[in-house]
Amino acid sequence: MSQSGGLSGTGRRARRGTALLATLFAIAILATLTAMAGQRARNSASIASNRRAQTVARLMAESGVIAARAAIEERLGAAARATITDSLAVDGAFASLFASSDAGRALVEDSLNDGVFAATVVNASARLDINNAGAEGIESLLRTVADAGVARRIAERLDARVRGETGAAQSSAQPLALPSPQDDALRARDSLRALFTGTTMGRGVRHPFESLDEVQAFLGDDARVLTPVADLLTVDGDGTIDRRHAPPAVLTAASGSLSDRPTRVVIVARGWQQGAPLTREIQAVFAVQESELRLVRWREVSR
Repeated sequence: MSQSGGLSGTGRRARRGTALLATLFAIAILATLTAMAGQRARNSASIASNRRAQTVARLMAESGVIAARAAIEERLGAAARATITDSLAVDGAFASLFASSDAGRALVEDSLNDGVFAATVVNASARLDINNAGAEGIESLLRTVADAGVARRIAERLDARVRGETGAAQSSAQPLALPSPQDDALRARDSLRALFTGTTMGRGVRHPFESLDEVQAFLGDDARVLTPVADLLTVDGDGTIDRRHAPPAVLTAASGSLSDRPTRVVIVARGWQQGAPLTREIQAVFAVQESELRLVRWREVSR
């Protein structure tokens, strides 16, 4: 009897140990599943938060473009209706527009709930257009910050890229593509753009740069030479230089026609959500036609 009772007690203890192990194993599985579910929920919340921040940033940037355009057209319209000489009033309106940006102040800025935007205006007509300046014009400007050999090499690279040629010195440049049907399509597109905006295209322009970021990517290490004159360069000109606002270095280097007023302006609007690191930037290029702005180009980038 005593032996039978002893075996029975051992069996019960074994069953209890097995049950304990099964329980601990089940708890471990449940804890793992709970942790995975929590992590997934946090990831989903983070994705939703990022998407919301992106949406808010873009909407705010668009609002900045709209507000800045309205402010510019309002000032130009008021100047055109002024009792003083129209020319003086319009010149004063442009001067005040560019003065705020030159001083680092936003032309317009506002917020809506947790969204914020700020916009400035840039006088593209007071800058040297890489797509229209030609090798001599680019070299002339670069010689103000680099030696003649470097200035000539970079100017030839940029001009060859714009014109789809392959004969310029390239150094560490990316290989230039031969003219292709795609280049012809780009030229046809820009020809239509020039037609509808009432502007002219540079002769021989086959593959124009669409942004200064594209210029920087094309030049690679050589882009550092452009840093001191970055504020004097553009890809958004129309072949006309604003002689009243263009710096002497640009006037010396530029070719094409001269004007007493800007013919191209760029509204640079940035939008973001308060507390979020993402900023959306929109660069909207407008042709100036009396007191109205006509959209020519639209670029977006996240900063």
